[in-house]
Amino acid sequence: MNKKEILAFENITFKRDGREILKGVNWEIKEDEKWVLLGLNGSGKSTLLGMIPVFTHPTSGILRVFEKTFGKYPWEKVKSRVGFVSSTMNSFLNTLNYYKLEEIIISGKYSTIGIYNDLEEEDYIIARQLMKDFNLEYLKDGTFLNQSQGEQRRTLIARAFMNNPDLMILDEPCASLDLKSREHLLKILNEKYENIDKPLVYVTHSIEEIFPAITHVAIMKEGEIICKGNKKDIIREDILSQIYDNDIKISWKNNRPWITINWK
Repeated sequence: MNKKEILAFENITFKRDGREILKGVNWEIKEDEKWVLLGLNGSGKSTLLGMIPVFTHPTSGILRVFEKTFGKYPWEKVKSRVGFVSSTMNSFLNTLNYYKLEEIIISGKYSTIGIYNDLEEEDYIIARQLMKDFNLEYLKDGTFLNQSQGEQRRTLIARAFMNNPDLMILDEPCASLDLKSREHLLKILNEKYENIDKPLVYVTHSIEEIFPAITHVAIMKEGEIICKGNKKDIIREDILSQIYDNDIKISWKNNRPWITINWK
C-alpha cells in the first residue's frame, strides 16, 4: 500500500541578495515517517522549513504540504494543521514572559500568543494532559519568564501539540540546552512519537539527538540535501566521514547513534 504524501519539496531554490541559499532541494516525507534533518549551522535547514509557515518563500520550485501546492491553495488552512517550534518564537518573548504556562499551552489551539477565543472545558483538559506529558504540572501557575530554558522549551513544544497537528516541525529544539535538559526533552519526545503515527521533522546539527523513534534521516550541506533515507542507511561511518571531512566512528546504543572523531 502506497503511503500518503505529507510534505514535498521539488527543485526548491532560494536566493537572498544574489546569493543562492538553497540549490534545487528535492525531498519527500510520507505519513507516519519521523525524520531528522541533519546539517551544520548555515546549511539551509531553517530556511527550507521556514517556507511552510511562510517565513521565507521559494525563489523557484514547488512546495506541497498535505498534497496542497503553495500559491494555489489558501495557505492558512495548511498552517493550521502544522505544529512549528523554532527560534523565531524568540521575537514574542516580551509577550510570552508574563503569561502562565497553562495559558501559553492552551493558546496553541488557535496558534495565537495570548487567549482571544472562547475556550471549552475540554481545551483545559487537553492542556493539563500536555503539561503532564511534558512534565510541567508542577509549574502550572508559574510564568514563562521565571522558568529555565528547558522548561520554556518544553512549554512551547507542548503548545505546538495543543491543536493535535498533522505534521510537527521542531527546529533545533535542544539548542543551548545543557545535557540534563536535552536528555529530558529527548526522552519525552521519544515517548510521544513511539505512541503516535504522525509525521515529524526534527532539525538539528547534533547526531546524538537522533532518538529511537526517528525512522529517517536527511543530511543537508551548503543548500542541498545530499543524502536521505532510513536512518541506519544514512548514519554510517563512510557517509559521515566524507560529509564532515573527519574520521568518524559510530556506535549504536539503545537505537541511538553516538560518534567518536579521530582528528586528522
